[in-house]
Amino acid sequence: MRQAEWLAEVPDALRDEPLARHSQFGVGGAAEWFVKVDDATQLSALLRRCNDTGVDVTVLGAGSNALIRDEGVAGLVVRLDDRRMRVLDGATIELGGGCMLPRAALDAARQGIAGIEFGIGVPGTCGASVYGNAGAFGTEIRDVLRDCTVMSPAGASRVLGNAECGFAYRHSRLKDELRGHVVVSARLAVRGDDPAAVRARTDAVQAQRKASQPYGVRSLGSVFKNPPGDSAGRLLEQAGLKGRRSGGAQISEKHANFIVNVDSASAADVLALVRIAHEEVLRRFGVDLEEEIVVLGTGRARVDAGSAG
Repeated sequence: MRQAEWLAEVPDALRDEPLARHSQFGVGGAAEWFVKVDDATQLSALLRRCNDTGVDVTVLGAGSNALIRDEGVAGLVVRLDDRRMRVLDGATIELGGGCMLPRAALDAARQGIAGIEFGIGVPGTCGASVYGNAGAFGTEIRDVLRDCTVMSPAGASRVLGNAECGFAYRHSRLKDELRGHVVVSARLAVRGDDPAAVRARTDAVQAQRKASQPYGVRSLGSVFKNPPGDSAGRLLEQAGLKGRRSGGAQISEKHANFIVNVDSASAADVLALVRIAHEEVLRRFGVDLEEEIVVLGTGRARVDAGSAG
C-alpha cells in the first residue's frame, strides 16, 4: 500500500478535493486527500496514523487568512468541524476548534455573555485564532484565553494555560516549537451583561470593520503584520499601491493591507501582489514588512501542520 492509500478507507475522505471550496478567499488547488472531522477522538486517530505512516497533515480552518497554492496540498488536509459553544459557568465559555468567532460573538451576545465582542471582527475559527493570536480593534485572543486543549502530531492531547501559549503579536508557540499541534478547543474568560448592551458593542465592532475594511468581497484579511510603531496599511497606501492588480487579484482600494479576489484570482496572482507590495515598501521606506497570511501547499518545503485561517 502506498504511503497515503489507506486514507481511501477513511469514511467520507475525498481524493483530489478542490480547496477553493473550503476557503473564504475562494482560491487554491486540490488536496491530495481531504476529510472533515467532528471531534477530538476522530482527529486523534487520524493524526496518529498519519504520524505512523509519514503522511503530511494540514489542518485548515475557515481559510480566511490562508492562501492555498494553485498546485494544491500534498498529504491530508483536515477540517476540524467542531463548532460548539458551551457555557461552563458565569465566567468561562468553551469553543470547539472549528467554531467561527463571529458566530460565537453573536451567540454570546444573545445570551448576555460579554467579553468576546471583538470576535465579530475576526473572520476565522477558534483554533486558527489561538494559533495566530488573532485580534480586532484592540483586543486579541491572549486577552481572553484561559487555556486551550491542543493535540500533538502523534494524536496526544494536553492543556496549555495562557502563559504557556507564548503569545505575541499575531504569534504563539504553535507557530514554532509546538508546530504541528492542533487547537481542538479553547476556554475563554467572559462575564454576564445585559444582552442588548453586549449586542450594541458587537454591532459597533462590526460597523467599524465595515467602515474601514473591504466587506462583502472575498479577501485574505490583513496581508502584512503592522511594523513596530506604524501601520502596514498606511505604508502601502503611501507607496501608491491601492488598486494595484495582478490578474484577478487586487490590493483593496478601501484598505491597502487587504488583497481581494475580484475576478477568479489565482494564488499566483496574489503572491505576485504580495511580492510587489513588499518590495515597494522596502524600496521607499526601508521597512521589511512581515507577512501575516499563511501560505499552504506544495510550493514550500513542508506542509504546515498548524491550523490556518
